[in-house]
Amino acid sequence: MKKIIALLAVISVMISCFAVLPVHADDVKTVAHWKLQNVEGYFVGDIEKDELQFIDLSGNGNDLVSKAVGNGSQLDIFTWDDGVDKGESKSGSALKMNNTKVLAAAVDPYTEGETSWTGGYTSGKYLETIKGSPLNSNEFDEGFSIDIIVKLSPELDNDYNRYCGIFSRQGVIEDQNEPPFSIALSEWKDDAESGMIGQNKTWMQYVHCDDAQKVNVEMDEILIGADEWHHILVSSDGFSTTYYIDGEPMRTIGDFPFLLYTDPNYSWEVGVGRKWGAGHENECKNEDAPEGIIRRLFAGSISEIRVMDGPIEPEDSLYYKPVSYSKIPEPATPKEYNPDETTEEVTTEEITTEEVTEEVTTEDQTTEGEPKDTANTDAENTTGASSDKAVTTDKAEPGAKKNSNIGAIIGIIAGVVVVAAIISFILIKKKKK
Repeated sequence: MKKIIALLAVISVMISCFAVLPVHADDVKTVAHWKLQNVEGYFVGDIEKDELQFIDLSGNGNDLVSKAVGNGSQLDIFTWDDGVDKGESKSGSALKMNNTKVLAAAVDPYTEGETSWTGGYTSGKYLETIKGSPLNSNEFDEGFSIDIIVKLSPELDNDYNRYCGIFSRQGVIEDQNEPPFSIALSEWKDDAESGMIGQNKTWMQYVHCDDAQKVNVEMDEILIGADEWHHILVSSDGFSTTYYIDGEPMRTIGDFPFLLYTDPNYSWEVGVGRKWGAGHENECKNEDAPEGIIRRLFAGSISEIRVMDGPIEPEDSLYYKPVSYSKIPEPATPKEYNPDETTEEVTTEEITTEEVTEEVTTEDQTTEGEPKDTANTDAENTTGASSDKAVTTDKAEPGAKKNSNIGAIIGIIAGVVVVAAIISFILIKKKKK
């Protein structure tokens, strides 16, 4: 009997440990990966027209398509940048989004003093996942990780571009007047005279909310200037979320369940800042929409965005481990959301080594063959976190590692050891009798 109890105690300890061990990157799946680069197979369409479609290289069909707002179709918003020269995920090109006030002024009827929140138009272009994308209905029950390789434009304007989203979820929560999720820019740090975010550095903003709670954190310790490539990693286990810049932890935000799912008919989008339209008509003349009115657009370049279905450590991010694919999927087709349809994630062969590419000269791309490379603050926004429940935010120490499960492991092991000790004590007492 004593041996059986001892064996059960050992087994319980082992099961407890395995049950709460941190998720390894090998266990976390890529649900979407876009390389916004001038590489054959990575996109189809014409960059000079409103016909771009960037392929989801994960094979899950979450393609990004270009969209125009205001008079954006009249503007040459999309061009190619020279590419990434920082970190391990280097590239020969990257998508440049020229959503600047200088460019928009040519087609927008601005009057002196108008901005995108005092009655001005916002004209430009952005990207969104196609209708029916599996990503649109993903609930991320086990957390998420999002890699973004980005560079800001020196023409970012505080009046026109601040609080623009880099990667966001459509569908503004009415009571919060915020999107359910957004990795965004905030505003300039100082030097109000020039009004240029890029020249004076901006800090990052993280928005995450549902009907009952809101986290709106502006991280003034994360300063990003123009014309410099940076890698952003936002990693969450479903409760605790950590921001990394270029592999270094910057801020941990905790005590908020990850309730991202809103409406599967709404998309994820790149380069957009939205607000609730009703009651805010004086803030922007753009057309209102159920998923939120577009007020701000991103100006800068983006090379890659990858979304994963669980937390990863920075050493498994694109900053340290570039990923290429042995096969490029065909372009996905938009479709209506079907709640009865179950979509299995596709596992594509990833190669974590830098890919070798060749230059091509065509603008129109196809998916055949191997990839070839061508070369002042808003009233509703507050610094810090606002929520109906306490939300903790901690500035991370450089070099610190995020591992939210260690405490749980120690606690469970300690509990099992105590139980085993009590059982042993009872058995010894019985033996003495």
